[in-house]
Amino acid sequence: MKFGLKNVLIAVFALVVSGFCTNNECSGIETGTKAYNDGDFERAIDEWRTCADNGTTDADLFYNLGNAYFRNGNLGFSIFYYKKALRLRANDDDIIHNLKFAQAMTKDKVDEDEEENPILSTLFKIHHALSLKAQLFVLLAIVWIIALVCIGRRLVASEKGKNVCTGFVFALTAFFCVVGASAAYKVIVLETEVTGVVTAKDADVTSAPNDKAQTLNTLSEGTSFEVLDVQGNFASIRLGEKVKGFVKLSEVGIVE
Repeated sequence: MKFGLKNVLIAVFALVVSGFCTNNECSGIETGTKAYNDGDFERAIDEWRTCADNGTTDADLFYNLGNAYFRNGNLGFSIFYYKKALRLRANDDDIIHNLKFAQAMTKDKVDEDEEENPILSTLFKIHHALSLKAQLFVLLAIVWIIALVCIGRRLVASEKGKNVCTGFVFALTAFFCVVGASAAYKVIVLETEVTGVVTAKDADVTSAPNDKAQTLNTLSEGTSFEVLDVQGNFASIRLGEKVKGFVKLSEVGIVE
């Protein structure tokens, strides 16, 4: 799926604006919470899904939906909503834990036996230490601080004071570049890497985007895959090195 600069800018703007908007306006959130606490998971799902379908975009809402679907025995939808929650809050330990727990129960596995590089693992954790929205606010704060330091440099009389201000600006600029690169990468991933999850009991992978095409594979509920493109009522997908084809959109959920 191809996206241009316009889509990237819209995504950044939406993330910033979402920080100022309250997602608790949907009355179904409170009603769903009460139903969930009473053990009525189907009612909780109905209430929370209504909020989500009406445009409420919130990591807690998606996380709670994942929990409700899991408790209700719907593995595919639970993984789908955990992934949506993680997309909004990538460093949340609870979401990561529940997602991994649910994924461990799926039947289809992709080989992931490569030894993890400790350096890359550390960089990955640092990269996700802040959410994209938080990084955008940090970048804005750095710009203001640099501006204030530059003004202060003009007001400082001593040469030593000017040198200190200059060094501070260089340090802040370097930090800005690091945070900016991390945020830019997240935006690119957000706009280009699209994943999907089998939400039906199973989904046939066909050779072409139509009902008469040959079935190549069958994926079980909860299986995650990469979405390459959407063609009508089908999605072009890839799973590992061996599985590639088309699945019906009615049998999967695309994490956006």
